[in-house]
Amino acid sequence: MKFEKIQIRKTDIISALICGEISSWFLLFVVKNPQIEELKKFSSIEDFSWVLPIIFPILFALGTIVAGFMGRFLFQFAKFVEIGVLNTLIDFGVLNLLVQITGITGGWDIAPLNAISFSCAVINSYFWNKIWTFETKEGSGKVFLQFLAVSIVGTIINTGIIVAGTGLFAPLFGLSSGLWMNMVKLAATMISMIWNFIGYKYIVFKK
Repeated sequence: MKFEKIQIRKTDIISALICGEISSWFLLFVVKNPQIEELKKFSSIEDFSWVLPIIFPILFALGTIVAGFMGRFLFQFAKFVEIGVLNTLIDFGVLNLLVQITGITGGWDIAPLNAISFSCAVINSYFWNKIWTFETKEGSGKVFLQFLAVSIVGTIINTGIIVAGTGLFAPLFGLSSGLWMNMVKLAATMISMIWNFIGYKYIVFKK
Protein backbone atom coordinates (compact mmCIF):
# COMPACT_ATOMS: atom_id res chain seq x y z
CA MET A 1 0.00 0.00 0.00
CA LYS A 2 1.39 3.38 -1.03
CA PHE A 3 0.86 6.31 1.32
CA GLU A 4 0.69 9.87 0.04
CA LYS A 5 2.74 12.10 2.30
CA ILE A 6 1.17 15.47 3.08
CA GLN A 7 2.78 18.72 4.14
CA ILE A 8 2.76 19.09 7.92
CA ARG A 9 2.58 22.73 9.02
CA LYS A 10 4.03 24.31 12.13
CA THR A 11 0.48 25.01 13.29
CA ASP A 12 -0.23 21.26 13.23
CA ILE A 13 2.71 20.56 15.55
CA ILE A 14 1.83 23.47 17.85
CA SER A 15 -1.82 22.37 18.00
CA ALA A 16 -0.75 18.81 18.85
CA LEU A 17 1.53 20.07 21.62
CA ILE A 18 -1.25 22.22 23.10
CA CYS A 19 -3.74 19.31 22.96
CA GLY A 20 -1.26 17.05 24.72
CA GLU A 21 -0.47 19.59 27.42
CA ILE A 22 -4.11 20.34 28.27
CA SER A 23 -4.94 16.61 28.21
CA SER A 24 -2.27 15.85 30.80
CA TRP A 25 -3.63 18.36 33.30
CA PHE A 26 -7.19 17.04 33.12
CA LEU A 27 -5.88 13.49 33.56
CA LEU A 28 -4.54 14.58 36.94
CA PHE A 29 -8.13 15.08 38.20
CA VAL A 30 -8.72 11.38 37.51
CA VAL A 31 -5.46 10.20 39.06
CA LYS A 32 -6.09 12.20 42.23
CA ASN A 33 -9.73 11.12 42.71
CA PRO A 34 -9.92 9.47 46.18
CA GLN A 35 -13.11 7.65 45.10
CA ILE A 36 -10.91 5.38 42.96
CA GLU A 37 -9.68 3.28 45.86
CA GLU A 38 -7.51 1.06 43.66
CA LEU A 39 -5.13 3.95 43.02
CA LYS A 40 -4.26 4.06 46.73
CA LYS A 41 -2.38 0.78 46.24
CA PHE A 42 -0.13 2.51 43.73
CA SER A 43 1.12 5.57 45.58
CA SER A 44 3.94 5.89 43.05
CA ILE A 45 1.40 6.97 40.41
CA GLU A 46 1.00 10.35 42.08
CA ASP A 47 4.75 10.59 42.62
CA PHE A 48 5.33 10.34 38.87
CA SER A 49 2.26 12.30 37.76
CA TRP A 50 4.47 15.36 37.18
CA VAL A 51 5.88 13.72 34.03
CA LEU A 52 2.48 13.69 32.30
CA PRO A 53 2.70 17.35 31.13
CA ILE A 54 6.03 16.45 29.53
CA ILE A 55 5.19 13.08 27.96
CA PHE A 56 1.74 13.86 26.55
CA PRO A 57 2.73 16.80 24.29
CA ILE A 58 5.62 14.77 22.87
CA LEU A 59 3.37 11.77 22.13
CA PHE A 60 0.73 13.95 20.48
CA ALA A 61 3.31 15.71 18.29
CA LEU A 62 4.91 12.41 17.25
CA GLY A 63 1.50 10.96 16.40
CA THR A 64 0.75 13.95 14.18
CA ILE A 65 4.08 13.68 12.37
CA VAL A 66 3.74 9.92 11.75
CA ALA A 67 0.17 10.32 10.48
CA GLY A 68 1.40 12.95 8.05
CA PHE A 69 3.35 10.24 6.21
CA MET A 70 0.26 8.02 5.85
CA GLY A 71 -2.08 10.12 3.74
CA ARG A 72 -4.69 12.85 4.10
CA PHE A 73 -7.50 10.72 5.57
CA LEU A 74 -5.32 9.12 8.26
CA PHE A 75 -3.79 12.52 9.05
CA GLN A 76 -7.26 14.00 9.53
CA PHE A 77 -8.37 10.98 11.54
CA ALA A 78 -5.23 11.21 13.72
CA LYS A 79 -6.06 14.83 14.51
CA PHE A 80 -9.62 13.80 15.35
CA VAL A 81 -8.31 11.07 17.66
CA GLU A 82 -5.93 13.47 19.42
CA ILE A 83 -8.73 15.97 19.93
CA GLY A 84 -10.88 13.03 20.99
CA VAL A 85 -8.32 12.15 23.67
CA LEU A 86 -8.34 15.79 24.81
CA ASN A 87 -12.14 15.84 24.89
CA THR A 88 -12.23 12.51 26.73
CA LEU A 89 -9.81 13.69 29.41
CA ILE A 90 -11.70 16.97 29.81
CA ASP A 91 -14.88 14.90 30.17
CA PHE A 92 -13.28 12.45 32.63
CA GLY A 93 -11.41 15.21 34.47
CA VAL A 94 -14.45 17.41 35.04
CA LEU A 95 -16.61 14.39 35.97
CA ASN A 96 -14.06 13.10 38.48
CA LEU A 97 -13.68 16.58 39.96
CA LEU A 98 -17.47 16.82 40.40
CA VAL A 99 -17.51 13.31 41.89
CA GLN A 100 -14.88 14.38 44.42
CA ILE A 101 -16.98 17.42 45.35
CA THR A 102 -20.36 15.65 45.58
CA GLY A 103 -19.43 12.06 46.44
CA ILE A 104 -21.87 10.81 43.75
CA THR A 105 -20.61 7.85 41.71
CA GLY A 106 -23.65 6.39 39.95
CA GLY A 107 -27.36 6.09 39.23
CA TRP A 108 -29.66 8.90 38.12
CA ASP A 109 -27.86 11.32 40.46
CA ILE A 110 -24.78 11.21 38.25
CA ALA A 111 -26.74 12.24 35.12
CA PRO A 112 -26.41 16.03 35.64
CA LEU A 113 -22.73 15.68 36.55
CA ASN A 114 -22.10 13.68 33.38
CA ALA A 115 -24.10 16.15 31.29
CA ILE A 116 -21.94 19.01 32.59
CA SER A 117 -18.64 17.22 31.97
CA PHE A 118 -19.71 15.96 28.53
CA SER A 119 -20.92 19.44 27.55
CA CYS A 120 -17.53 20.93 28.46
CA ALA A 121 -15.92 18.33 26.21
CA VAL A 122 -18.19 18.90 23.21
CA ILE A 123 -17.81 22.69 23.36
CA ASN A 124 -14.05 22.19 23.32
CA SER A 125 -14.54 19.68 20.49
CA TYR A 126 -16.46 22.17 18.35
CA PHE A 127 -13.71 24.76 18.25
CA TRP A 128 -10.82 22.30 17.83
CA ASN A 129 -12.52 20.25 15.10
CA LYS A 130 -13.72 23.34 13.24
CA ILE A 131 -10.35 25.08 13.31
CA TRP A 132 -7.89 22.17 13.16
CA THR A 133 -9.32 18.76 12.20
CA PHE A 134 -11.78 19.66 9.44
CA GLU A 135 -10.69 23.30 8.90
CA THR A 136 -14.13 24.42 7.75
CA LYS A 137 -14.83 28.07 6.92
CA GLU A 138 -18.61 27.80 6.61
CA GLY A 139 -20.90 30.17 8.47
CA SER A 140 -20.55 29.65 12.20
CA GLY A 141 -24.29 29.93 12.96
CA LYS A 142 -25.40 27.07 10.74
CA VAL A 143 -22.39 24.92 11.61
CA PHE A 144 -22.91 25.43 15.34
CA LEU A 145 -26.61 24.48 15.17
CA GLN A 146 -25.72 21.28 13.30
CA PHE A 147 -22.94 20.62 15.78
CA LEU A 148 -25.36 21.19 18.67
CA ALA A 149 -27.85 18.69 17.23
CA VAL A 150 -25.19 16.00 16.77
CA SER A 151 -23.76 16.70 20.23
CA ILE A 152 -27.15 16.49 21.95
CA VAL A 153 -27.61 13.00 20.52
CA GLY A 154 -24.07 12.16 21.65
CA THR A 155 -24.83 13.48 25.15
CA ILE A 156 -27.98 11.35 25.38
CA ILE A 157 -26.05 8.25 24.28
CA ASN A 158 -23.16 8.94 26.67
CA THR A 159 -25.29 9.84 29.69
CA GLY A 160 -27.75 7.00 29.06
CA ILE A 161 -24.97 4.42 29.09
CA ILE A 162 -23.34 5.72 32.28
CA VAL A 163 -26.68 6.00 34.12
CA ALA A 164 -27.65 2.47 33.09
CA GLY A 165 -24.21 0.99 33.72
CA THR A 166 -23.85 2.46 37.20
CA GLY A 167 -27.51 2.35 38.20
CA LEU A 168 -28.52 -1.12 37.03
CA PHE A 169 -25.26 -2.93 37.74
CA ALA A 170 -23.28 -3.01 40.97
CA PRO A 171 -19.49 -2.71 40.52
CA LEU A 172 -18.18 -5.99 39.06
CA PHE A 173 -14.97 -7.86 39.84
CA GLY A 174 -14.72 -6.20 43.26
CA LEU A 175 -14.01 -2.77 41.77
CA SER A 176 -14.59 0.36 43.82
CA SER A 177 -17.56 2.53 42.83
CA GLY A 178 -15.16 5.21 41.61
CA LEU A 179 -13.26 2.90 39.27
CA TRP A 180 -16.46 1.20 38.07
CA MET A 181 -17.92 4.60 37.20
CA ASN A 182 -14.83 5.39 35.13
CA MET A 183 -14.94 1.99 33.38
CA VAL A 184 -18.57 2.52 32.39
CA LYS A 185 -17.71 6.07 31.35
CA LEU A 186 -14.96 4.71 29.10
CA ALA A 187 -17.42 2.41 27.31
CA ALA A 188 -19.90 5.27 26.96
CA THR A 189 -17.19 7.52 25.53
CA MET A 190 -16.06 4.98 22.92
CA ILE A 191 -19.60 4.42 21.68
CA SER A 192 -20.54 8.11 21.60
CA MET A 193 -17.21 8.97 19.90
CA ILE A 194 -18.16 6.78 16.90
CA TRP A 195 -21.44 8.67 16.56
CA ASN A 196 -19.70 12.03 16.96
CA PHE A 197 -17.08 11.33 14.28
CA ILE A 198 -19.75 10.27 11.75
CA GLY A 199 -21.94 13.24 12.64
CA TYR A 200 -19.14 15.82 12.60
CA LYS A 201 -17.57 14.58 9.35
CA TYR A 202 -20.70 14.03 7.26
CA ILE A 203 -23.19 16.49 8.78
CA VAL A 204 -21.42 19.34 10.56
CA PHE A 205 -18.00 19.85 8.97
CA LYS A 206 -18.69 18.35 5.54
CA LYS A 207 -17.01 20.04 2.59
